[in-house]
Amino acid sequence: RITGPADDAGGLAVSMKLEHSINGMKGVATGISNGISLLQIQDGALDAASKLITRIGELRGMYDDVSKSSTDQALYNGELADLAAQLVSISGGTAFNGVDVFGGATDKKVQLDTSGSNEVTLTLTDLSSAGAYTTLSGASDFGTAPSQTQITAALDYIAGLRAGNGGETKRLEYALASVNTQITNLTAANGRIVDVDIAQESANLARQQILVQASASMVAQANSANNVALQLLQ
Repeated sequence: RITGPADDAGGLAVSMKLEHSINGMKGVATGISNGISLLQIQDGALDAASKLITRIGELRGMYDDVSKSSTDQALYNGELADLAAQLVSISGGTAFNGVDVFGGATDKKVQLDTSGSNEVTLTLTDLSSAGAYTTLSGASDFGTAPSQTQITAALDYIAGLRAGNGGETKRLEYALASVNTQITNLTAANGRIVDVDIAQESANLARQQILVQASASMVAQANSANNVALQLLQ
C-alpha cells in the first residue's frame, strides 16, 4: 500500500518507528535467549557437580566400612582424587562463548526491553571460593577429609545454586514470551499500515471481473438484437 512517501507520508513515518521498535525487540529476544542458554549450561554443570558429590558421599561410607582393607581404602582414595579433580574442572572450566558461567564478580546483565532500565542480573557464583565446595574439590584422602557433614554441606550448597538458577531461568522464559508477543503485535500493526489488504483487494477484483463480464454480455446481446432486426428488413 505504501511504496514511497507520496503514498502516505504520515503512515510511512509511523511505519519507520514501528520497524525500529520491532528490530530492537528482536535484539532483546536474542539476548534473553542467550541468557537462558547460559543458565542451562550452568545448571548442567551444577547437576554434574551434585552427582560427583553424591558419589563422594557413597565412597565415604564404603571407606568407613569396617570390612574394607587398606588396599580397598586406597582404591577409594584414588577415585576420590579423580572426582575432586573433576569438581575443580567444573568450577574453573565451564564457559558459554568464552563467558565463565561461574565467574563470581563478573555477573552478566540481560536486558528485558529496549529501555535499558529493565534487566536481570545472572548469578555467576565463584565455586572456587565456596568453602563447602573447595573442601571436596581439594580432597584426596578420606583419612583426613571430607567428612559426611562436609559432603552434605557441599550438596546443600549446590542445591541452593540450582534453585536460584531455576528461578532466573523461569523469569527469562516469561520475559522472552512477553517480548515475542510484542514483536508479533508490532509486526501486525506495521502490516496494517504499509501492506495491501489482500482480502479486500481480492473482493474488489472479483467485483470488477463480474462487472466486465456483465458488460460484455450486454454488448453481445445488443449486437444480436441488431442482427435480428436486419434479417427482418431483408
